[in-house]
Amino acid sequence: MTFTLYTKADCSLCDTAKDALADFRRECVFELQIIDITAHATLFEKYKHDIPVLAIDGEDVVKHFIDLKKLRVLTERHRHRPR
Repeated sequence: MTFTLYTKADCSLCDTAKDALADFRRECVFELQIIDITAHATLFEKYKHDIPVLAIDGEDVVKHFIDLKKLRVLTERHRHRPR
């Protein structure tokens, strides 16, 4: 499973999401990509009002408030979704 976190500097919600992902690594194995949207004009336009945004396996699944409880629910949903 691959998690992608779209973020930028000086974002307290992004810092909270990063902390939650670090804690979640104790429970779940996943690859993590952290992408700074300010380095990509297209991503900045897409996400500038919504960060942090978390994608699981390329699908945006949550934005703004990302905590450990939400990560557990989203991961469980993702595992059991029809393919």
